[in-house]
Amino acid sequence: MKLTYKQTDRKPENSFLARQDTIPCIEQDWHFHPEIELIYFLKSTGTRYVGNSIGNFEEGELYMIGSNVPHLFRNHREYYDGIDENNSADLIVVKFERDFLGETFKELPEAKRLQTLFDNANRGLKFSKAATYLVHTHMMGLVRGQGLSRIVGLLKILDILSVSENFSFLCSNGFDNSYKKSEKERMARIISYLNENFENKIELETVASIAHMAPNAFCRYFKKRTQKSFVQFLNEIRIGHACKLLIEGKLQITTICYQSGFNTVTNFNRQFKALMNMTPTEYMEPYISNQKVELENV
Repeated sequence: MKLTYKQTDRKPENSFLARQDTIPCIEQDWHFHPEIELIYFLKSTGTRYVGNSIGNFEEGELYMIGSNVPHLFRNHREYYDGIDENNSADLIVVKFERDFLGETFKELPEAKRLQTLFDNANRGLKFSKAATYLVHTHMMGLVRGQGLSRIVGLLKILDILSVSENFSFLCSNGFDNSYKKSEKERMARIISYLNENFENKIELETVASIAHMAPNAFCRYFKKRTQKSFVQFLNEIRIGHACKLLIEGKLQITTICYQSGFNTVTNFNRQFKALMNMTPTEYMEPYISNQKVELENV
């Protein structure tokens, strides 16, 4: 995985891009682009990397990514083996420049809330189910609309989201997106290595060598760029994978612990509770209960 600058492929007769992708799996590199992006997952699950944040994404979720914020949405591994045809991705992607309606529009007093929304998107936004429900029909109509109806549709979506307080920031407060492209490429190499090897023991010296830095210098660099220690960042990747396995309900917690890269159950439980504010058993319980209800109704 490398950092790529992604050129937005929109038609010259359109002021912004809106498309629906129905594909077997999401194929992406760690990338950035000057446009603000809305991503609405109709069907798909996986891991998201936005700026300095890590987490899982699921169907029915809506995200807004700010201009030039590095990001990667990647399906879970089983999507790429092609064995289960039920594993597929269906998503709506909208990309638009901050001033796609012109500089004058940005200065209108009615657009003040909109500019605040765009500023917030620089930390990455995940909207609640309630907010997503309100824009669902407009998002679906956007990919089929033509002419002025497309602009009206996008403005309606942005207006709804700009007045909504039902969102969460993805990146930590103070996230700095101003680093150079060469530094973004370095972070891309690090994230790629962690994503591919988190289940195994990872030595600090190995990761530091990937960044072409001494271990102490690497730790300082990593903390400055992500506002997280290297160990914290790695634990978030591992716990994100553990959450997926817990939801599936096919494995014992002890097995999930080791398959997620932790070497003791005690440490796994401690790190899980610190990040998720609950134990693995508490996290898994609602999903197990739902599975029991479904079996009883069969």
